[in-house]
Amino acid sequence: MKRILKVTLLAVVLLTSANTFAQTLKLGHIDSSKLLAIMPEKDTAQKQIETKAKEFDTQIKAMQAEYQMLVEAYVAERETLSDAIRADREKAIQDLQNRMQTFDQFAQNKIQTTRQELLKPIFDKASKAIKEVGEENGFTYVLDLSTGVVLFNSASSIDIMPLVKTKLGIQ
Repeated sequence: MKRILKVTLLAVVLLTSANTFAQTLKLGHIDSSKLLAIMPEKDTAQKQIETKAKEFDTQIKAMQAEYQMLVEAYVAERETLSDAIRADREKAIQDLQNRMQTFDQFAQNKIQTTRQELLKPIFDKASKAIKEVGEENGFTYVLDLSTGVVLFNSASSIDIMPLVKTKLGIQ
C-alpha cells in the first residue's frame, strides 16, 4: 500500500510539474518479469526445482498407495475384527494420514526454500544490471512495468530492456 501511495505521489508530482521535470528527468522502464524469463540461468534453476518436486511427488505417491492399501484392507476386514484390532488399524491409518500431511507440508516448504535459494542470485544479477544500465545512461528513474503499479508510461520513457540484455550478454 505504501508503494502504491509513493508511486501515485510521484506520478502526481510528475504530472503537475511536467515542464520543469521534463528537462531534468530521464525516465526508463523495463518489464523485469520478461527479463527474468529470458535469462538462461532461470531455465537451469527451474529444472532443479522441478527435479526436487518430482522426488517429493514420488514419495507422496508411495505414501498414498500405502494409505489406500491400508484403508482397503481395513474396510474389507472391518466386520470380522475385534474392537481392539479395529482400533489399532484405525490408529495406524490415522497415523499414516498425519505423516502424509506432515510430509506434504515439509515438501512444500523445502521446494519453496529451494526456489528462493536458486532464484535469488538470478534476481540479484538482473537487479544489478538494471541499476548499472540506469547509472551508465543517466536515468533518473527506471520503472518496472511488471509490477502493475506504473500509472503512466510516456513515449519519452525509454525501454531499457535492450541495454540490460546487452549488459547480461543475452541475445
